[in-house]
Amino acid sequence: MKEPQAVQNLIKPLESKLATPSPTSTTQTGNTQQDSQRDEAQQQTRVLVNMLFARFKAIYTHKFASAYSNPDEVKLAKREWAVALKGFQEPLLAYAVERTKEVYAWPPTISEFLKLINTAYKAYGLLDPRSAYLEACACRSDPLLFHWSHPAVYFAGTQTGWYKLKSEEERVSWPLYEENYRNIVDRVISGERLVVPKVTMIENKYSVGVDTLISDIAKALNLPEEEVAPVLYYTQKTLGTGIRQRYRLIAAEKLKAMGYSGTLPE
Repeated sequence: MKEPQAVQNLIKPLESKLATPSPTSTTQTGNTQQDSQRDEAQQQTRVLVNMLFARFKAIYTHKFASAYSNPDEVKLAKREWAVALKGFQEPLLAYAVERTKEVYAWPPTISEFLKLINTAYKAYGLLDPRSAYLEACACRSDPLLFHWSHPAVYFAGTQTGWYKLKSEEERVSWPLYEENYRNIVDRVISGERLVVPKVTMIENKYSVGVDTLISDIAKALNLPEEEVAPVLYYTQKTLGTGIRQRYRLIAAEKLKAMGYSGTLPE
């Protein structure tokens, strides 16, 4: 996906302003690949925080010196910023830095800076991670039949696992989804175009056509066909399979609750 022009105009000049030569990595070889990846991510976050503070110092000059009057305060502040910005990549931070100059006369707090990062998501047509998670949870039953605000929301749900979003507590599912979503956001910012797979309602050759079935049920319930079609998800499954039968029973229960008294075809 091509970056919004406004974002391109802001980020390109920042390649020389925000980015500085990365210090030689001090990451030690861990016992596992996971340890190594975690150490590398922590090192990357520290480098990005150092970049941010260098930019804040250049932007706010004496105001920055007033906010961080001694090296110990700077060290503690950087530690807190590193915790808060864990997982965010440079393009989003660069966009937020540019917005900081327009919005704040003094160096921003962590909370203020995070709000500006959320505006960067909007610039790419994306939801912030929390809003994306809530949308995924609300539409986890029939993800292929939902009109997503952005494909990134769907793909993060797929990687997390729709069953996990249904069955696990939020304290378990939210961190997993957040990590997956941020990784996918990085891909979108890098130019990858995501497309949600389309599911085509096919005609049931062994019984009544699906389009006709939808139309008949919609008329019987006096509802728009758009509200009935998702309920008949079972018709997309292979005839005679157990999963088709399970979805058919679910559809029958939903339609019965809606007031439909007819029998669904196999």
